[in-house]
Amino acid sequence: MANRIILNMVSHHGKGAIGEIPAIARTKGFKHIFVCSDPDLIKFGVTAKVTDLLDEAKIPYTVYSGIKPNPTIENVKEGVEAFKACGADSIITIGGGSSMDTAKAIGVIITNPEFSDVRSLEGVAPTKNHAVPTIAVPTTAGTAAEVTINYVITDTEKERKFVCVDEHDIPEVAIVDPDMMSSMPKGLTAATGMDALTHAIEGYTTKAAWEMTDMFHL
Repeated sequence: MANRIILNMVSHHGKGAIGEIPAIARTKGFKHIFVCSDPDLIKFGVTAKVTDLLDEAKIPYTVYSGIKPNPTIENVKEGVEAFKACGADSIITIGGGSSMDTAKAIGVIITNPEFSDVRSLEGVAPTKNHAVPTIAVPTTAGTAAEVTINYVITDTEKERKFVCVDEHDIPEVAIVDPDMMSSMPKGLTAATGMDALTHAIEGYTTKAAWEMTDMFHL
């Protein structure tokens, strides 16, 4: 049986990794960046660690803070309209799973407008185009949304959540910088660390494990 693994085009790891963002944005030709981050991260200055770098590099951006825990269909629709309104051509998503999931859905719909009905993305949607070029900057260790092809959206009308699986949604670049995580509350850092450990144990013990996945899980 053949095994498949989907990864980011590039990932940067280590203290100070966010410092690479301006150069990456220039290399990729980003003209206006749509920064997705939740209100608390903005309030406590975490988002500014990235936007300050963009300011110094004189790279235009718009901050979208309409991110909520367990993002809803409405959040995604609002984000799509905000992206269009500011004339962005790229995304930087900063935060945990909620920010990442919202950004993934926005990015996919922008390049695949026939899926503007967010519910149509449920399951394995047959999208044709890769999402808007995205740099993902996690602030927690739990979801690994910056390196996966999955995202979860809440349907408040039907009182349920649905999972979307799409290889076109994976961020092109992941920036994993411990400085972004160490600024989080200790309880959140510990809880998401245990979440990451749980995922590693699950991945190592599953019947579908193989040499490549063992390397990551160990």
